[in-house]
Amino acid sequence: MQGTQVWRELQLLLSLNLPETAWYLWQATAVCCVCDAQRLVIGAPTEQSARQLVQAYLPVVRRTLRAIPDAPSDVSVVVAAGVR
Repeated sequence: MQGTQVWRELQLLLSLNLPETAWYLWQATAVCCVCDAQRLVIGAPTEQSARQLVQAYLPVVRRTLRAIPDAPSDVSVVVAAGVR
Protein backbone atom coordinates (compact mmCIF):
# COMPACT_ATOMS: atom_id res chain seq x y z
CA MET A 1 0.00 0.00 0.00
CA GLN A 2 1.40 3.40 -0.97
CA GLY A 3 1.80 6.25 1.50
CA THR A 4 -0.97 8.38 0.00
CA GLN A 5 -3.40 5.47 0.22
CA VAL A 6 -2.46 4.86 3.86
CA TRP A 7 -3.02 8.56 4.65
CA ARG A 8 -6.44 8.63 2.96
CA GLU A 9 -7.52 5.48 4.76
CA LEU A 10 -6.24 6.85 8.06
CA GLN A 11 -8.17 10.10 7.59
CA LEU A 12 -11.35 8.20 6.76
CA LEU A 13 -11.10 5.89 9.77
CA LEU A 14 -10.23 8.75 12.12
CA SER A 15 -13.11 10.88 10.88
CA LEU A 16 -15.44 8.05 11.86
CA ASN A 17 -13.87 7.45 15.26
CA LEU A 18 -12.64 10.77 16.64
CA PRO A 19 -14.62 13.66 18.12
CA GLU A 20 -15.15 16.85 16.13
CA THR A 21 -12.32 18.57 18.00
CA ALA A 22 -9.92 16.70 15.73
CA TRP A 23 -11.21 18.71 12.75
CA TYR A 24 -7.74 19.40 11.36
CA LEU A 25 -7.14 15.74 10.64
CA TRP A 26 -9.74 15.31 7.95
CA GLN A 27 -10.53 18.78 6.64
CA ALA A 28 -7.28 19.14 4.73
CA THR A 29 -5.54 21.32 7.29
CA ALA A 30 -3.17 18.53 8.28
CA VAL A 31 -1.03 17.06 5.56
CA CYS A 32 0.94 13.89 5.14
CA CYS A 33 4.55 14.97 4.65
CA VAL A 34 6.13 11.52 4.56
CA CYS A 35 4.63 8.05 4.73
CA ASP A 36 6.84 5.06 4.14
CA ALA A 37 7.73 1.81 5.86
CA GLN A 38 9.60 3.63 8.64
CA ARG A 39 7.60 6.75 9.47
CA LEU A 40 4.46 8.75 9.01
CA VAL A 41 5.03 12.49 9.32
CA ILE A 42 1.88 14.56 9.78
CA GLY A 43 2.18 18.28 9.23
CA ALA A 44 -0.17 20.35 11.39
CA PRO A 45 -0.81 24.01 10.51
CA THR A 46 -0.09 25.49 13.94
CA GLU A 47 1.89 24.55 17.00
CA GLN A 48 -1.33 24.40 19.01
CA SER A 49 -2.97 21.93 16.62
CA ALA A 50 0.23 19.85 16.52
CA ARG A 51 0.33 19.77 20.32
CA GLN A 52 -3.37 18.81 20.49
CA LEU A 53 -2.83 16.06 17.95
CA VAL A 54 0.14 14.65 19.88
CA GLN A 55 -1.50 14.83 23.32
CA ALA A 56 -5.01 13.70 22.56
CA TYR A 57 -4.99 11.72 19.35
CA LEU A 58 -1.58 10.20 18.64
CA PRO A 59 -2.40 6.93 20.44
CA VAL A 60 -5.60 6.67 18.38
CA VAL A 61 -3.67 7.45 15.19
CA ARG A 62 -1.19 4.67 15.99
CA ARG A 63 -3.93 2.15 16.79
CA THR A 64 -5.85 3.10 13.67
CA LEU A 65 -2.74 2.82 11.52
CA ARG A 66 -2.19 -0.73 12.78
CA ALA A 67 -5.78 -1.59 11.81
CA ILE A 68 -5.29 -0.69 8.14
CA PRO A 69 -4.65 -3.80 6.03
CA ASP A 70 -1.36 -3.69 4.10
CA ALA A 71 -0.17 -0.57 5.91
CA PRO A 72 3.50 -0.67 6.91
CA SER A 73 3.97 -2.18 10.36
CA ASP A 74 6.00 -0.57 13.14
CA VAL A 75 5.72 2.90 11.68
CA SER A 76 6.78 5.76 13.93
CA VAL A 77 4.32 8.65 13.81
CA VAL A 78 5.75 12.17 13.93
CA VAL A 79 3.85 15.46 14.04
CA ALA A 80 5.49 18.63 12.72
CA ALA A 81 4.04 22.10 13.29
CA GLY A 82 3.82 24.86 10.72
CA VAL A 83 3.70 22.58 7.71
CA ARG A 84 1.02 23.00 5.05
